Amino acid sequence: MESCVLGLAGEAERVEFEQMCALHTEVRAARDAFELSIEQQALAGAVAPPVPLRETILQQLAAETVPETIRSAPVVQMRPIRRSAVPVTMRYVAAAAVILLAGSALLNIYYFNKYRDYNQRYDQLLALQTQLAKNNNAMQTRMSNYEQTIRGLTNPYMARVTMEGKDVPDNGSPDPGSVATVLWDTRTKDVYLMVNNLPMPETGKQYQLWAIVDNQPVDAGMLDMSHGHMMVKMKNIPRAQLFAITLEQQGGSVSPKGPMYVMGKV
Repeated sequence: MESCVLGLAGEAERVEFEQMCALHTEVRAARDAFELSIEQQALAGAVAPPVPLRETILQQLAAETVPETIRSAPVVQMRPIRRSAVPVTMRYVAAAAVILLAGSALLNIYYFNKYRDYNQRYDQLLALQTQLAKNNNAMQTRMSNYEQTIRGLTNPYMARVTMEGKDVPDNGSPDPGSVATVLWDTRTKDVYLMVNNLPMPETGKQYQLWAIVDNQPVDAGMLDMSHGHMMVKMKNIPRAQLFAITLEQQGGSVSPKGPMYVMGKV
């Protein structure tokens, strides 16, 4: 305060001091009291000039001509213009708001990264669960096929026809070691096929089962090699003297056109 009143303070300190005086009556009262004390000290230490010197100065002042306009102009005491500014408390509030905003941004980034990490883990677990469900369904299907195969092999009403490559006439089988088995239900006439040993067909080719009825081939169904050695249900065949398998184009043929791999008599 003393530096601002005496004119020793910088511009920033002076502006801040004026703001404090405008906001707080206590500060303004302290400033006025300090100014009054300075004035009283100046008057108390004043030294009166000699009488002749005083008279000479007064005569010189009276002899000087003062313009009427200046003589009649009122004396206006100039005071520093007090500019309104942001209070100090508002500065602290703004600083705190900036700090909170920065902290909030950091927390948002942290929680976003956590969310992304948990989301990725959830997707991985969901994919794993889906895969496990598929594997479980495939396992249940395979177990059901195995059970069906066992029931077919142990069913006393099943007629078993073994088809081998060596039984193809004139050794015409491309793979004489090929073996497949037909299980024919004598009551329902349902036909089941089980592959024992057949080479994997090339792309675009598929095995087809034929029932030879009165020397005429009858389509008994297409073989899906993905079933492996399990018993697969084919078409219903009321009667037959022979069963054979040929390699045809994908989807099968109306009559045998490809090479015969195995054949067996009923």
